[in-house]
Amino acid sequence: MTSFHPLLVGIHPRSERLIKTFRAYSRKKIDLDELNEVLEKESGELIRLQLDLNYRYVTDGMLRWHDLLRPLAEKLDGVEVDGLSRWFDNNLFYKKPVIVGEVKRADKILKEYIYPSEIPDRRFKLILPDPFTFTSLSELGKRRFDEVLFEVSKAMNEEIMEMEAEVGLGQVQLSAPSLVWRRLDEDSLELARDAIDECLKGVSAERMIHLPFGDALNSFPQILDARVNVIGFDMTATKLKELREYSIDRGVGLGFVDGRNSLIEDVGLVKGKVEEYLEANEPETIYITPSCDLEFLPRNVADEKVRLLKRIVDELEEVE
Repeated sequence: MTSFHPLLVGIHPRSERLIKTFRAYSRKKIDLDELNEVLEKESGELIRLQLDLNYRYVTDGMLRWHDLLRPLAEKLDGVEVDGLSRWFDNNLFYKKPVIVGEVKRADKILKEYIYPSEIPDRRFKLILPDPFTFTSLSELGKRRFDEVLFEVSKAMNEEIMEMEAEVGLGQVQLSAPSLVWRRLDEDSLELARDAIDECLKGVSAERMIHLPFGDALNSFPQILDARVNVIGFDMTATKLKELREYSIDRGVGLGFVDGRNSLIEDVGLVKGKVEEYLEANEPETIYITPSCDLEFLPRNVADEKVRLLKRIVDELEEVE
């Protein structure tokens, strides 16, 4: 029998208060302690919302992250941060990493970016870019792509393994939009899969790959061989009829709730689509997720979609 769980897959939007607090900090009107006080408060609010809704794995909202690549770009040796580039087809931007030497992890990367204290042991969800996405969105200079890719993979693995020991991770998600944004050649997909495996080597927490902003079939069949427990799909960009044709021998995340549209989806409509998927496949676990990060939405709308995911799960469990 399939079990259903609500799950978030990316960065949560900042409230107006937090946006103003970051602005005051950047203008040196407040100090870091004052910024952290607001960050901890707002992270705690999102954490408690998920716990109250019985989410299996809980994120802290990633409210300190300016973009998905930034902590790695700022903290890894051999990487510098340059100007702004557009984040796929979204009206958001990221600071482009520039590779200036051998990429290495010299110290903790995420310590100052996460707020896990209110999350019970083995329920914290960590989200990072997959190594291929980080490398492909970086300026490499004269470095070879594959060399940088596996340096990034190794550094990320070291960070994840240390966090698993210190924080107690429940799930590690690698977000991989570069694998589905356009169709890659077979060699690139195999390289991306191998880098994912290297990045997650030895990790005992549940391992997930998420594929936002594109048709998941662009990464097939190679991504199906990655050593992960769960594959998450952006169902606003992936055709259900085509996805149903693949037998996936692990958990799946079905992102029918649009992370880039303020419309609150009809529970019955989403439930029907999940049931249609179940007619062809019956995985042990289905996560009901947004299609992508909710950071594109106003905070109140994003919070309502957090509740919506649980309502959809409740409806599906009634059927089961």
